[in-house]
Amino acid sequence: MKLYIHKDTFYDKVYGDETWCKRFEWLLNKKYRDIDYEIVNLHYEDNINDLQIGNDDYCICRFAHYEEDFELSKRVYPLLYEKFDGRIWPNKTEWYYYNDKQRQLEFFKENNIPHPNSHYSYGRDDFTEWVKENNLEYPIVVKKSEGAGSEEVNLVYEKEYSWYDEYRDVTNTFIETDWDVIDFPVIAQEYIDVTHDIRISIFGDKIFFMKRIHNWKTDEKKRFPYGWYYGDKDDMTEGIYLTYEEIEKIKHIGIYLKEITDKHLESKIMSWDIINEENDFKVLEFANCFGFDMVNNHFYYDVKEKKILKTENKTKDNRFLIQDELLGLETKEGT
Repeated sequence: MKLYIHKDTFYDKVYGDETWCKRFEWLLNKKYRDIDYEIVNLHYEDNINDLQIGNDDYCICRFAHYEEDFELSKRVYPLLYEKFDGRIWPNKTEWYYYNDKQRQLEFFKENNIPHPNSHYSYGRDDFTEWVKENNLEYPIVVKKSEGAGSEEVNLVYEKEYSWYDEYRDVTNTFIETDWDVIDFPVIAQEYIDVTHDIRISIFGDKIFFMKRIHNWKTDEKKRFPYGWYYGDKDDMTEGIYLTYEEIEKIKHIGIYLKEITDKHLESKIMSWDIINEENDFKVLEFANCFGFDMVNNHFYYDVKEKKILKTENKTKDNRFLIQDELLGLETKEGT
């Protein structure tokens, strides 16, 4: 078997030597030395057509959610899927839901997955009618279907408040009742006032739990919504891995989401963002491609062992866990 890995050059300026393809390369040279591989930019159809694919060869593509990269990825994914006869990550189901909150909302409803009251809205009248019919109170969360890292997610207020004194055309802002600045269609969602959300990351049989503190309620009032604020490094929301005791209380949620991941998404690696109050949890969104830079000595739940374990003290191996697990899972299935 030979691995073909997409060269995600789009992220060179952001991650430097730690783009996904370079992480894969580091692991292949250190841990999976018997695997033949090639790193190639698969956004170009000529490169795809030139590939000499064997019956067991496999393709791994870290496609970005940014518009320019995502549009290229949408164009070539069907070609890659056909070229590799379905032996590709992300698989067809994962790719269908990737970076598409409208499809994910439909998925939640079809599978009775707890989620905030949400509605795909096409305009102001539709939006206000939904709010009224559901007896919801402002503010209301509005999201574009595409985007990650809290892009295109804002709060809409019914009335003007003194400290929401301006609209800034950037992520994580507050929108007053200036309907012209809401780029319909959007996903409208009830606002649930919580201090943090939880990212549940699934890697095969391992389930990690990370609390993400919401810092948007500061004097600057600019860091909504659920998740990280991508600005200056000092402004980033802190991620805190849960303690043994905290995981013990909510491990059943992770087990439930792993079952959904296995059964309905046919996936081995997935992140789920949830909010949880007194064991009443709601899912916000999910993604098969996500950031995961874990350091040492954190607890996780092992489904196979049926107990909470602790990571080993191996800094780089842990930080590259998503790539390591993906290589291990896919190469194991391919052999």
